[in-house]
Amino acid sequence: MVTSNTLFSMTLPLCKSLQSVSCDLVEAVQHIETILNELIHLRENIDHTFNELFEKSELLLKSIDGEKNIRIPRIVARQQNRVNIVTNCPKTYFHIAIAIPFFDDFIRQLKERFTNHKKIIFSLCFLLPNKCTNSELEASDFELYSEFLDLDALSNELKLWKKNGVINQSPERSPEILEAYSNCNKNFFPNISFLLKVLATLPVTTATPERTFSTLKRIKNYLRNATGEDRLTGLALLSVHRNIVVDPEEVINRFSNEKQRNIEFII
Repeated sequence: MVTSNTLFSMTLPLCKSLQSVSCDLVEAVQHIETILNELIHLRENIDHTFNELFEKSELLLKSIDGEKNIRIPRIVARQQNRVNIVTNCPKTYFHIAIAIPFFDDFIRQLKERFTNHKKIIFSLCFLLPNKCTNSELEASDFELYSEFLDLDALSNELKLWKKNGVINQSPERSPEILEAYSNCNKNFFPNISFLLKVLATLPVTTATPERTFSTLKRIKNYLRNATGEDRLTGLALLSVHRNIVVDPEEVINRFSNEKQRNIEFII
């Protein structure tokens, strides 16, 4: 419990940030990299790290039950479904059975879940004017989006984009992603404009779409089981975006003008 508390205290702010609506993928990946470096440092010094965790565990046990010593679980001669380390020392047992596997699995999970994000985001980040001048970007770095890009034209665009970044680079501040996208001329740099749009809209998680599930439960009930797709989408948008004010008069006028009617809808 003490080990999990130590690790999850690092990732809890990240977990909350990843579920927020305005989460920035660049910022999230950078923070994940910082957490990984710290976890790897703790893992490399696992003996010292575990000593501190074990001391905290002993103090916690003493404050709860009044016991001074931590006891190891029952060990049997033949066991296949759990860790069965032959030792009489509680510190050695929990060091091998709990601390090392927990740290290793935690680091592995973070790498597996976010390594692909890191590779994509770093390639896209180098398109920003303050970073592209010193980078060695190539069209092959964006093969993931080859279906939507002209890679041959992108090679020349990257060369011109770097020159453009040198000319327009401001030493005072770094441009934001949306600002870089709005300043990118789509006629001169169509492929780079597309990549900047991807960078600005690339989500970190599916937390925001998953929030719509509860909305759909309220809307598509057994009374509305035959609701069409267009109407269901409209009702869901109305329910999710409650802050947008809808003018009833405008809705009536638009509805009345959609098709010819035998009787005038508006008198």
